[in-house]
Amino acid sequence: MLKREPLTDPLLIAKLASFTSGQTNQRLGKIPLVLGMPILIAQNFDVEGGIVNGSTGTLKRIRYRVDDNGLRHLTSCIVEVVDTRADTLPYLASHHVAVLEDQVDLRFTHLHSRKS
Repeated sequence: MLKREPLTDPLLIAKLASFTSGQTNQRLGKIPLVLGMPILIAQNFDVEGGIVNGSTGTLKRIRYRVDDNGLRHLTSCIVEVVDTRADTLPYLASHHVAVLEDQVDLRFTHLHSRKS
């Protein structure tokens, strides 16, 4: 059973932040987000509503939490996707969709001992 705990070791945090997306199952340590930038949705969230892999839109809002080290962690974004149904999600403007954070488990293997 995997034990999920927040990372606290500054050296490990720095090392993970230096990895490319290919090394982290397409998760980036840092991602530049600017309101108004184009966004590509890469997962099927609501097929009937039109929020699908390949949908494109414009970033409207960014939400994040700040950890004990002052690092920001993205929790969600609001993206305007005009190709969706107008009533996709309650409490959001027409054609606005929520993109939520995703988590991935990473397993590390020691280079010489091969221990995980």
